[in-house]
Amino acid sequence: MSPAFDAAAFQRALQTRAVGRWMVYRDECESTMPLARREADEGAPHGTIVLAEAQTAGRGRRGRSFHSPAGENLYFTLVLRLSPAQQRTLPVALPLAICDAVRAEGVDARIKWPNDIWVGERKLSGMLIDAEAGPAGLVAFPGIGINVNGDPTLVPELAAIATSVRRELGRAVVRETLLARACSLLEAALDAPSDTLVPRYRERSLILGRRVVVAPTGAGAFEGIAADITDDGSLVVRHENGRHETVTAADVSVRPA
Repeated sequence: MSPAFDAAAFQRALQTRAVGRWMVYRDECESTMPLARREADEGAPHGTIVLAEAQTAGRGRRGRSFHSPAGENLYFTLVLRLSPAQQRTLPVALPLAICDAVRAEGVDARIKWPNDIWVGERKLSGMLIDAEAGPAGLVAFPGIGINVNGDPTLVPELAAIATSVRRELGRAVVRETLLARACSLLEAALDAPSDTLVPRYRERSLILGRRVVVAPTGAGAFEGIAADITDDGSLVVRHENGRHETVTAADVSVRPA
């Protein structure tokens, strides 16, 4: 049986002022996202992290379910009370921080636009950013799942499309250290000028220069070359006729190289 998350070890590894400093922990919940919203409504400070060992109803993008078995991975939502500039930076800062936290373990992780983390042709991490306006201003709720020490290939529907840090490295990693690094990198990224983040995001991109199929929300799918990532994290796609189209929200699949 996997050891329970060690909150004290996590706190010792943190190098932040706020992100991760206040933690709400659950052995199991339906999803950390509504718990984080409740904590925010009750005045949770900026940087609060809501973490669960298992989720029974984890949610991915477009309402999809997120496979969340117990014990070996990381499932968490943050309460972020950000300035308008930081809100604009978050869609770039968040996946970059998670990607670099995983890369520091030795995994060649890449960002599959907009904010999934992949290794080769397999997904390692997914995230969803919700936000709402409250009496104290806009609050962001980034929900993140990272496959750390579990093996998603044991699940038939994930066997060909998912991976984990342990599966890539052939060894277990310390979840507390990985999460602390991700929090520290996110806080630093939110404090950094956006024009320093986007070049790093581009360097980590899985899709730039590759042929992709783009399915925007509420529109028909189209195919083209992923040409660029804009300063606000939007995707620029080059059509066959040379026309460029900027996409802010869509599902993207990558054509085989």
